[in-house]
Amino acid sequence: MASPLVAAISLRRLFPYSTASNPPAGFVAEEFLVTKCGLTPSKALRASRYRAHLKSPSNPEAVIDFLTDMGLDKADIAAAVARKSQILCSRVDETLIPRFAQLRNMGLTPLQISRLITIIPDIMSSSLMISRLAFYISFLSSYEKVHAVLRRSYYFLNQDVERVVKPNITFLQQYGMTDCDIGKLFKLAPGMIILEPERVKEIVSCAEKIGIPRDSSMFKHALASIYNISPGRVNSRSNLLMKTLGCSEAELGMAVRKFPYILNSTEDRLSRSVDFLVRKVGLEPNYIAHRPSLLARSMTRRLVPRHFILETLKAKGLMKKDKDFFTVVIKSEKKFHNMFLDPYKESVPGFADAYVAACAGQVPPLVLP
Repeated sequence: MASPLVAAISLRRLFPYSTASNPPAGFVAEEFLVTKCGLTPSKALRASRYRAHLKSPSNPEAVIDFLTDMGLDKADIAAAVARKSQILCSRVDETLIPRFAQLRNMGLTPLQISRLITIIPDIMSSSLMISRLAFYISFLSSYEKVHAVLRRSYYFLNQDVERVVKPNITFLQQYGMTDCDIGKLFKLAPGMIILEPERVKEIVSCAEKIGIPRDSSMFKHALASIYNISPGRVNSRSNLLMKTLGCSEAELGMAVRKFPYILNSTEDRLSRSVDFLVRKVGLEPNYIAHRPSLLARSMTRRLVPRHFILETLKAKGLMKKDKDFFTVVIKSEKKFHNMFLDPYKESVPGFADAYVAACAGQVPPLVLP
């Protein structure tokens, strides 16, 4: 039996969205996408290639009118059509009305549905996908949390919840992870939860082998890091890190336990960062190994500009003693400005502008006039 919302929408909306009218002569899908849907000419051209079979605007107009009348934003509708123009072929009465009712009965507002279809227009034609969405909303306790993950990847809505996702969650729970931990892992690496269970077990086993305690706050980050590079590449990445940092296996293990994402560093980025920190900043490799998150900071936007500011202050005699580079690098932009830029506005004119230029990759001369 249809829900009251489905019945109400059906009775109220079905007649106005009838598609029985005779098709006008000279209908051009590309023109319709521009004038009715609000797409740019270039996006309309791409979308029209997949809808060349449309000979009449009647059904597409019914779809647009329905979505608009349901309170969805016109710009979001246009984005959904640009992403998947097949939505214009949906039957309002047979597909859109019941799917919209499902989403509303789950508690989603028209605004949330509007934002949702910009990411995954297919959800308006898939009852199964909506039921999976309901599971994740229940698991993460809010739609907004799920939406944040959807913006990164929506493929988890394509995976079987009963056969794959729930067994993975159960395994992680049995391994000692709380629902909160698993929820955070899902946000860090949504693709891991939808892997075949044997692959999830392989990732967990790999994290344990490299010495990340399962009760550590870093365990979920280690799983996300290993998922990103795959377990098979952990050994080669570890060897690269030991060679570049000149550290022992024990020191690398310590670094990975502190900051698992060090394993995700590419050879080029790692080499350039270490070279800069050792040769320009004057840090010892052992210092870096004990503070591995240094290697996650952007060379352009963080390491180089802040080193430039410190060196300029020292050259001008405005900094009486050396500052620990790591503590300077990890400070927020606001705190960095408060400590190292704002106090010198008068004594070093243009200091803040020089810092902005350095962050843009245009490092000025060391000592400002």
